[in-house]
Amino acid sequence: MSLWYEPTDVSIATKLFRIWSQWQDTVHFISPNTNELLAISKFLGIPVPDSKVIQLEDIKRIAKGLTKYVPVVISTLGSDGVLVTRGAQKTDPFYNEKGGLIKNTLVNSRLYPPLSQISKNQNEIFSVSGCGDCLAAGIIHGIHKNLDEESCVALALKAAALSLKSYEPVPSTLEGLNEIFKNH
Repeated sequence: MSLWYEPTDVSIATKLFRIWSQWQDTVHFISPNTNELLAISKFLGIPVPDSKVIQLEDIKRIAKGLTKYVPVVISTLGSDGVLVTRGAQKTDPFYNEKGGLIKNTLVNSRLYPPLSQISKNQNEIFSVSGCGDCLAAGIIHGIHKNLDEESCVALALKAAALSLKSYEPVPSTLEGLNEIFKNH
């Protein structure tokens, strides 16, 4: 069994790592935002910059350090997109045919830009609440379908884009998501 850890809030992001010995072999994925990534990394002794401004190269370095604990780090970067850090190529699925996590290269990071940008139109719906949940659901669905990383993230970004245009955290009608999932 493998688990996906979604920290949900910087104040509780390190909670899992306080009891890490119970989980270290089962947590394969973590999807922190930048602040959660920094808190977890500090807790684990991974060096983080003192600066208030964190650059993409800093996030890549920190996420790479975190892969020593959790093999797949999916850093959510808001309007900058999502950064996937793992020891496999973007053309590889996450698991092999025997159900083992694929780790066949040095750890690399890949930035996937968002599909939607914040609109300046005040009449257009825009809500980030639920985007992370939709992003995770899209990647998990892609993993279940044995899609490669690039396809999983593309699917996830489409799901997150639908969430951005919904008044609800997760779109109440799955019509748009069903169309996306049907094609994968």
